Amino acid sequence: MKSETDEKLSEIVAGILLSGGIIQVLFFVAEFFYSQFRSSRASFAAGLWIGVAAAVALALHMYRSIDRALEMEQEEAERYMHRVYLIRAAVIVVMAALLWYTKAGSVMASFLGIFCLISGTWLQPLVHKIMSRS
Repeated sequence: MKSETDEKLSEIVAGILLSGGIIQVLFFVAEFFYSQFRSSRASFAAGLWIGVAAAVALALHMYRSIDRALEMEQEEAERYMHRVYLIRAAVIVVMAALLWYTKAGSVMASFLGIFCLISGTWLQPLVHKIMSRS
């Protein structure tokens, strides 16, 4: 069971990275047609990939948290899951604040990267099909 779950996690991570790549390509295409995007190329790319890295870290943290919670009693697991949810939310807020303060990347692009966690889970069945063929 554990190896099947690990396989699903790796497929979700692959979906997150694929989603980030698709967004990056779409931005480059939009940049080709709309010159106002050209000045923000590096900022967008940095923010996007920082967000994608955060999405991968969030997926790994959720996996680890759920795995630990399954070994606890119900009340203890509920408190634990609330606590780790707050930790993940705080990490997202701190990441956005650091990006805004340091101007290391676009905050909006970083949120697009974090949303790759959602599209990565949607793409998991497709990624599974592709990975099982090879």
